[in-house]
Amino acid sequence: MSIRLTQPGAYADLGDIWLRDQLARLAQKGAQFGGHYRIDADALLARLAHTARAAKAAAPATARISTGDRIRRATIEAIEHCSRLESRLW
Repeated sequence: MSIRLTQPGAYADLGDIWLRDQLARLAQKGAQFGGHYRIDADALLARLAHTARAAKAAAPATARISTGDRIRRATIEAIEHCSRLESRLW
């Protein structure tokens, strides 16, 4: 089954790998159910892209923090924890 998209550039922000994965899934579904149901690939991809973009926008802000910031924060928390433990001993 060949899937022809009317707007292939509409999903560029989601990446080439995402688009290839979704097209492979649609091709598999087309091979499985193609003789029984008509598949509107553009509509399905538009819905999947909307869902993926909404999930990306709703991602917590902490996920956008760089690795260096995470390490720095973990170090500070460890130092504070050790100082609290040390103050209990004295």
